[in-house]
Amino acid sequence: MKKGRTWTKVFIIFGIVLLVAAVALFVCGMSIADWDFGKLSTVRYKQKEYTLDTEEEIESLTVRYSDAKVEIVYAADAQTAHISYPVRIDAADNEIAEVVILAEDGALSIEEKLDGRSDWFNWDLSSPAVTVTLPADTACALDIRINNGTVVLTGERAVAAPSVSLYTDNGTLCAAPAGGLTVTGDATLTTQNGTIKADGLAAGGTVTLDNKNGTISASNVSAAALSADLENGNITLENVRIDGALTVENSNGNISMRGSVKAQSFTADTELGTIAVETGGVLDAETLQLSSNLGDITVRGALAGSQADYTLFLTANMGSSNLPSGGSGARRLTAATELGNITLRFEN
Repeated sequence: MKKGRTWTKVFIIFGIVLLVAAVALFVCGMSIADWDFGKLSTVRYKQKEYTLDTEEEIESLTVRYSDAKVEIVYAADAQTAHISYPVRIDAADNEIAEVVILAEDGALSIEEKLDGRSDWFNWDLSSPAVTVTLPADTACALDIRINNGTVVLTGERAVAAPSVSLYTDNGTLCAAPAGGLTVTGDATLTTQNGTIKADGLAAGGTVTLDNKNGTISASNVSAAALSADLENGNITLENVRIDGALTVENSNGNISMRGSVKAQSFTADTELGTIAVETGGVLDAETLQLSSNLGDITVRGALAGSQADYTLFLTANMGSSNLPSGGSGARRLTAATELGNITLRFEN
């Protein structure tokens, strides 16, 4: 028995020594690299440029890339489209990936084509940039899809597009040009891990914000319908106006409304989190359904109108509600929580 304990102590001490040595090597290595994790990448890039040789109107822009930050810039001084893009190279500066740029019949496409075998023993911690600069008055459909990286739309003037589809597996999606973004049809922003930010977006169709891990923020947004879906993180709506249905679903996190949030119907559902209309905010809908399993439903601001305008269906199984169910108003509000409290306030 004593011999077994001795060997256990030896292995524990040996493990601690290895751990300390590993930490020391890590600190030394990162200090040499100035704590720039990008220097650990085994993938290298060289930047190339491409300019359309005509001023042909662009009706659609498609981007397909593996790992990159993609920025679409609407510039007042641009006469035609210009693209700055990275190409993967090996240690001898030979290109090991192909980037195909096509411009025909109003369609501009940028696609990175990789040889999968080149990635077997490589890892990429850098952030190469794809920058597409367009004339400010370009109104083209956007279809951007990357594996890892951010997608950003920028412009000082108002930006217009028939439709917008932005996707990344891991990274931030930001559709917030300073002059606003007007989309004739649908706008869809999807990421698996990261942040979704839509600001100043006006869509004639449906806005879809879909995320798994991170945050969703929609401010100064109007649309025919809006859907925000998140698994882990917080959702914030501020100054949102929807003609039809506004649906917000979350698994683990909070749902917050600020400013004026108005829709024909409003649904908010979270498993582990709170639903709140923050101080100064007003939530306005003919039909409201609020549900939280393990969290409070709180109106610190106000529900539009007066209590007499509503018929209330309130359930707080293991909590309390400051108001009873009942009423005969045309507006219908259903609020339910398993382990939380319900607190409602009205404008009048």
